[in-house]
This record gives sequence, structure tokens and C-alpha cells, in this order.
Amino acid sequence: MNVSIPQSDNAKVRAIKERYSLDLLSATVLERRGARSGEDLLYYLENDVIYHHSPFEAEDVPVAVDRIIDAIDEDERILVFGDRDVDGVTAAAIMVRSLRKLGAKDVSYRLPMGDEPYGLTADSVSEILEKGYTLVITVDCGISSISEIATLERSGVDVIVLDHHIAGDELPPAAAIFDPRVEGAGYPFPGLAGCAVSAKIAWALNFARTPLYGSECIVLHAEPRNGTVRINAVRLENLVEIDRITEEVVEGAFSPERSRLMDFLAVNLPIFVLDGDVEKKMLRRAFGSGVDISLVDIRERLEGVMPRAKGHSLFDLAMMSRAARYQDGDKEIETLLSLFRSLSIHSYPSLSTEYDEILELAAIGTVADLMPMRDENRMIVKRGLWMLSNKPLPSLVYLIARQNMTGKRINTRDISFYIAPVLNAAGRMGDPEAALKLLLTDDSALSVSLTDNLLDMNKARQKAEEDVLSLVHERAEKSLGESDGRFIIIDDDAIPRGLTGAIASKLSSEFMVPAIVMADVDGRVSGSMRCKDGLDAKAFLDELSSYFESYGGHSKAAGFSLPSEHKAAFLEALMLSVSDAGGQATGERELSADAQIPEEYMTENLWRLSEMLEPFGQENGSLRLYIRNARIIDMLPTKGDRRMLRFTVNFGRYSWPAIWWHPHDRERYQKGSIVDIIFTPDTNYWKGQSKMQMVIEEMEAVDSIGS
Repeated sequence: MNVSIPQSDNAKVRAIKERYSLDLLSATVLERRGARSGEDLLYYLENDVIYHHSPFEAEDVPVAVDRIIDAIDEDERILVFGDRDVDGVTAAAIMVRSLRKLGAKDVSYRLPMGDEPYGLTADSVSEILEKGYTLVITVDCGISSISEIATLERSGVDVIVLDHHIAGDELPPAAAIFDPRVEGAGYPFPGLAGCAVSAKIAWALNFARTPLYGSECIVLHAEPRNGTVRINAVRLENLVEIDRITEEVVEGAFSPERSRLMDFLAVNLPIFVLDGDVEKKMLRRAFGSGVDISLVDIRERLEGVMPRAKGHSLFDLAMMSRAARYQDGDKEIETLLSLFRSLSIHSYPSLSTEYDEILELAAIGTVADLMPMRDENRMIVKRGLWMLSNKPLPSLVYLIARQNMTGKRINTRDISFYIAPVLNAAGRMGDPEAALKLLLTDDSALSVSLTDNLLDMNKARQKAEEDVLSLVHERAEKSLGESDGRFIIIDDDAIPRGLTGAIASKLSSEFMVPAIVMADVDGRVSGSMRCKDGLDAKAFLDELSSYFESYGGHSKAAGFSLPSEHKAAFLEALMLSVSDAGGQATGERELSADAQIPEEYMTENLWRLSEMLEPFGQENGSLRLYIRNARIIDMLPTKGDRRMLRFTVNFGRYSWPAIWWHPHDRERYQKGSIVDIIFTPDTNYWKGQSKMQMVIEEMEAVDSIGS
């Protein structure tokens, strides 16, 4: 078995190990996964909301917030317009829930029903105008609805676009746009799902209901040096850094004419410090007794919420602080900034503990929409998973119970297999509002009937998908051959429009190539594209955009629609694009692992490392470890189920239960076999009990030890 293991930079591994107090293996795996900077590591090691990016970093967010707050206060008619998939439904649920909680009295929602196309259409615009809405908030859609939004704005209806799809050359003339993928939007992370964009605005709206909104202040710290005083000052607006200054002042030689610092401080803003008396002494040493600067001491507030800070100077706290280690600047000012933001945010439950309920929904949508599991997506999903496991929304308690997940630590795989498909079934079967109604209710009794309805829909969806797959499977193999193994293209009017994405996903996964599935219904072609690694779906469709009425998506999944009369020309152009795209159809799995594990490292620490790397998903796959010359000491019965092997592996001092799904050459593996294994540390939950196990990714029998 040829296994590829990334090279690591030993110096960087040692630096990570020492700075972040990690063991050698954890530091090595993180470095090999590209987590080398403080910011990269922060998203693996931390979970507090204070580390999330602020929505106010995006240029249009204050405009969006002010317009929505005005609409709430003036009792305007508000419509939340979403999409039929899990991301769109959770995005709509987050926004509707948040608006109602903030006091909006007239909030409606609208999702594409039946065979309605994605996004705003001429028909939905007419409906909006007829019903008298004055504010429309699009979630998980809207960035490509140029003409529709122009019509609404001309008619006096303001539109706020909350989307995450890639924009075209022209942006819609909306009142405000928050799409982290729009160039120049100002948001530092482009990988948010639509539901996460909705969650960010929900947080910003709650922020706007606190005295923090619109406030500016300065956070300052002065410290002695050899004959000088170093002064660090940071200016914040809405808790976002907008400017900072560092100045070394020679004691007794301060010259206001040559100092930018006095101009920086003389702006009539509150200046927050820790230990006001100490800071005043430092400033007098720097500026002389003739300069008096008013300071606001946060010591009492800090000790009220953080008793362990009592009696500790800022220097002590910086040595204790985890936040400071992620920054390369002065540790004391970075610690003070972190403490100040934490005090501010955690003073308001709507910005901290209550926000967890929103992250629960955002986690589901983020995982379902295959968003990259990096940057703040990791924190969103990590916290959301904790909530699903420990404090699920009343609307989800019954679904979690029906899917046999009560009492277990829910992970991204559980969302992908047991939660997202049930919610997605509603949209696939033409009634996405059935899922939205479940996510909006807090009535436990009502959630039972709504969940049962969705589970029935999911069974119908599964049957429909099986029927369609059996219908098109032979054609998929033929298409693969016609494209020299590069692509699968299916065009069949018998495929329900709502299933094109699911069928494309299954074909792409099975054949390990990009797949496009199209359905031609009532004069319109609706298509879905799904990709594995190596090709960007949205970028691929960009080259064909002249054929589409509408299209959008991201690297792994995209969709489009076009008039039926354009289909023949589109298919011809599509085949040319497929030829240019290159690729191969081998479908062979590359055998890769994060590390080769010696016997002495085969302990429970591997499972703890796996937990640290969670959540897993796009761009952050499951921990894969390689061991050589392990011994199978027991083969366990599988009740005739040939889809799996169950056995016990001895490696080092301990033995471990193992499961291998879809094994090949299963007859080769017997009690006593010596094997090389690539595995993922996993925890199996059964009847309230948890047990560590190895999930085998690949296994190969070897003839003898050392072969």
C-alpha cells in the first residue's frame, strides 16, 4: 500500500508545540494541514464568539441594520425571501426568528415552491408588490436578481440582499448588500454559507439594540521601557478596530509638535484602561504633570465577570491569556483588547449565550451546503454542534430522537446523513416551507407532526431518487465514455426538477467526476452541477453564462436555468467546455494520511486529537492515520451483512475495535492476519454508551512483519 504523508517543517512544528502548549503529534498534524499562523490555529483551538469576525467589517452592514431596525420600529411589512435547500431554509429561519424576537410584528416568508425557479422572478416581484411589502430581505439568494430588484426599488420597495453566491459583473441596485464573496465588500472571510450570512446580520441587529451600536472608543495601555514609556492605543467603532498607534515617549522630553499620539487621543472619545491609577502614572511620566487625560477603568467590571483576574496586573493576565498568543504584536495591548471585547459582548446575552440558538441552525446549513470547514466556519459549526448535542431547539428535539441521536455527541456526519436530508426532502418534493415551519416553531407538540411529515417526505424522496438513479445509471456510464472519462451529463425530462441536484451529487460521488443533470419542464431547462476536487463548478458555468436565464453556486455545487429552445446550442457548447476541462476518469483513491503512528502513540490521545480537529468537512477532512504491521486478533460476526467487516486490531499495548465499510478482498482477512491500515479515530454511540473505534479507510494484508 503506497501512502502519501505530507512533509512537515520541523522548526515550525516546534514553534507551534511550544507557543500553543500542544503535544508533538498535534502540532505536526496542524502544521501539515496548513495551520501555521496564530489566526489559523485560533480557529482550531478556540470557540468563543469574541473570536468571530464582526459583521460590521462589511461595508454595507450598518446600512442594512439601520434599514431593518427602522422597518421593525415602524411596523412595516417585511418579507424574508429564501431558497428551497437546507442552507436557504435555515437562513430564512434564522432571519424570521430574529426579526420576530426583535419585535417585528408583520414578518412573512417566501420560498420557491413546486417547480418555481431559484431566486426572485417576475411572478414573485408581482406578488410582493400586490401584497404591499415595503422591505424584502433575500437570504441565500438575490445577488443575481438584477432586473427584479431594480423593479422593486423603482416601486418603492427596499431590498436587502444577504447572499453568499458569486456575483456577476453587475450588482443588483439593492438598498444594501452583504455577500462576503463580493469583491470589495470588506468582509475578511468569503466562505460563509447563506445561513451564516443571515446569522451575522441577526447578531448585528441584536448589537444595534445595545448601547454599543455606533459607539467609538479608545483602548489604551502604557508600559515602562528603558527610559521611555511605550503607549499603545487602539480606536474601535462597533468594537471593530479602525486605527491604532504605538509611540515611544522619552521621559521628560515629550514634544506635542512631533507626536501623533496627542491628536489620536484628543478626539473626545472614552479611553478605556485596566487599572486607571497605574495608567495615569505612566502617562504623567510620558507627558508630564501638565497633561491630564481622562480614563475609564474596567477593573471592577472585569473582576465581576472574571473573578480569576482579581489581583492580577495586565502583564500577569497577558501571560495567562490565550488570546494574546494568536497575535504577533504587543501581548499586553492585545490582551486588553480581548478582555474589553469579551466584557462588552458577554454583557449582553443576545450577543453571546442567546446567539448560540442561531448558530445551531447556521451549523446545519453550513454543513449541508458543503462550505469550507476553515476560518470562522469552524467556530460556527463547532458551537452549533454542541448546541444540537446538549441544548437543541425544541423544534429539533423530536427529529434528533427519531434519528437515534439523543444523548450522543452529534458531529458533521450526523448532520449530513440524518438531519440535512430530512430538511432537504421538503424542497426536493416541492414544499420547502414544510421544513421552514418546523424550524420556526417552539411548540414541541407541533414539532412532532411536522417532523413526521418531513420523515414521510424523506422516504418518498429516497424512493424517487432510487427510481431516477436506476433509470439514468446506464446512461451515466455511456456519458462517461463519450467524454473520455471526464464528465457525466444527463438530460432527461422524466427527472423531477427538485431532484437534479441530488442525482448529480450521487453520480459525481460514485464515478468521482463532475456531473450535470438537467430536466426540461414546461419550456424551461433546470440543471444542477456537482463536483469533486479538481474543478470549480461555478467557474465552469461562468464560461457558459450567455446561455442561462439565471445561474449561481460555488466550487462544489451550482445550478442554472435556460429556455428550452437554447438547450441544443447549450449542450454543444457544454461538450466543448468538457473537452477543455481535462481531468481523468480513473476514480482511483489517493492513499493519503496525516501521519504514520508508531506503536507507542496508539493511545486514547489520538481520539482527543481527532476531537480537536473537528468539525470535519470540506478542506478539513477527517483525521487519517497510518499504522503498519498491526494484527487482527478477532473477527466479529456481521449477521450476513457483506457491506462491512467488524474485527479487533492489536497494535502496541492496546487492542481496538474496528469497522470497515465496503471492504474489498474480504476473504483475505482472518484472525491472525498482519495488516497495514489507514484509519480514522471514531466514537460509536449505542444505547447511550460510547466506545472508541477505528473506522478503516483502507487496509492491506502483508505477508510477514516488516514486509
